[in-house]
Amino acid sequence: MQLEHLEEKIECLSTNPGVYLFKDAQGNILYVGKAANLEHRVRSYLQKPFEKDLKTLTMLEQAADIETIITDTEKEALILEDNLIKQYHPRYNIKLRDDKDYPCLRLSVEEEYPALSIVRRIRKDRSLYFGPYPSAHSLRETLKLIRRIFPIRTSLDTKFTRRLPSWGKVEPAGYREVVHQVRMFLEGKNESLIASLKKKMAGEANRLNFESAARIRDQIEHIRKVIEKQKIISREFLDQDVIALVRGEEKVAIYLLFLRRGKLLGGRGFGLPPSELPEGEILESFIQQYYGPGKFIPQQILVPAVLPGHRVIEEWLGEEKKKKVRILAPSRGEKWNLIKMARENAENFLLPRSGREEDMDKLLSALQEELHLLNIPRRIEAFDISDILGLYAVGSMVCFREGKPDKERYRHFKIKTAAVADDYKMMREVLLRRYRKVLSEDELPDLVVVDGGRGQLNVAREVFQELEIQGVDLLGLAKERIEGGPGPWGMEKTEEKIFHPQFAEPFILERHSPLLNFLDRIRDEAHRFAIAYHKKIRGKGTIKSRLGEIPGIGTARQKVLLEFYGTVEKIREATVEELLRVPGMNRRTAQTVFHFFHSPKDNHQNPGIP
Repeated sequence: MQLEHLEEKIECLSTNPGVYLFKDAQGNILYVGKAANLEHRVRSYLQKPFEKDLKTLTMLEQAADIETIITDTEKEALILEDNLIKQYHPRYNIKLRDDKDYPCLRLSVEEEYPALSIVRRIRKDRSLYFGPYPSAHSLRETLKLIRRIFPIRTSLDTKFTRRLPSWGKVEPAGYREVVHQVRMFLEGKNESLIASLKKKMAGEANRLNFESAARIRDQIEHIRKVIEKQKIISREFLDQDVIALVRGEEKVAIYLLFLRRGKLLGGRGFGLPPSELPEGEILESFIQQYYGPGKFIPQQILVPAVLPGHRVIEEWLGEEKKKKVRILAPSRGEKWNLIKMARENAENFLLPRSGREEDMDKLLSALQEELHLLNIPRRIEAFDISDILGLYAVGSMVCFREGKPDKERYRHFKIKTAAVADDYKMMREVLLRRYRKVLSEDELPDLVVVDGGRGQLNVAREVFQELEIQGVDLLGLAKERIEGGPGPWGMEKTEEKIFHPQFAEPFILERHSPLLNFLDRIRDEAHRFAIAYHKKIRGKGTIKSRLGEIPGIGTARQKVLLEFYGTVEKIREATVEELLRVPGMNRRTAQTVFHFFHSPKDNHQNPGIP
């Protein structure tokens, strides 16, 4: 290792706290670090080189210069280090690969009629935040449960739901009581909440308001069922995050358990590049990257090893939270058992995934690189439109997660606004309806694919600009005819073109490219789902039009006939006596239906009606 040329510069370094930057000969930043004493910390790199890990030794071999920035305090150095790492992404700093924000619940107590909403960033406002939840799905289920128990506004109420009154007609004091109950529920104070509701139920019963008392009784039963499902694993009833670290040959696994008021919400695993750095240094770097502005910060963070700068980090996190935060490294007792639980999860996270999953990771990364996407497309939503000259027009959306169909997320749309066959207007309506709703749920995909060329892609881009959505990749996928005559077996020659909003010319991948096959599979699934829904809508339209032609048969009786027989074909096959079995059917009407389907005119014009 040749760092003698830096010796003179090290001699001149300050002993104050600050940040140091190792640079290569071209001025690129290789590594950013912080120190309570800059001169002492940087000098340590030159001492005992054989005790350094390979990654540090490699960085030092490339280092040609050192730059320092002096700060007033260690805390300022920590914040500056974090900002510089995020700005320059130095090659030799530990990077958190999965640093996305996990969803929380926000209770907007500053409003006259507070609402619950799903958010991914915590603002410095007067609202209350609960979470984070390991997945948006688990959070939506919690939100749906709250809506069943408490009459409160939520982000699921894009329009005020019919089951809830107009908020302007609700007394603020009464609504505030509901908000207080929701807060107790989310804070885990369920026993106190049940006691309060029991007292209220008794009061309503004494006033002979039995209907109101029954509603409160149902609330209590719902809450009791929730309590039965919750597992209390800590008797301190605090908000705690528990972190464990396990080293593997190919990566370092960190697992984070979320405990809220002693109850386990779930956990999340993170993969870091392999490193020989001390455990405490890796954990410190992880905490700096994971927590901070806009993140939920618990009262306690439990770690398996003492962090070198834990007091500075505590001060920084406490300032962000506006409350005291402790970082603890327990060696025994209940807290140590929580560390062991997190470690077991980290070991499980470290286990190699199947070759298929690894191949999909590579394919998604290759797709990002090949098509110049902002994100690795782990969640993809694809759209298609199906209609016949504008009739029975429908839109479909399919969702793929980690390369696999997520059919619970599929959605279909009956076109409402486009009265004529205008694919652009139809696509615009579907995208607006989808992403207006998604904005309220705060769950955007990584990539949106529309079936069509530049025109459909421009529609998607305009919709996203109108809704002020950023950070989501957009692509158009179109099959276009190739000039030059028919292909094999007389079939028309076509090729797939992939349109990108930032490139004038479309991308054209090899016909047998795995990337193209993957995109085709998504587009074909969106098309299949659209066609299936279109047939369903078209079939209903045909049924209604046929039954609607029968004199004296109104909408209500059409519905009863269809519910009784299931299909028009079975109604057609029924005798008059069999038709009389239909609820509400009299002989005269039964004869009218029978003669409609068995007249010579009907048989001639409509042979084999389904």
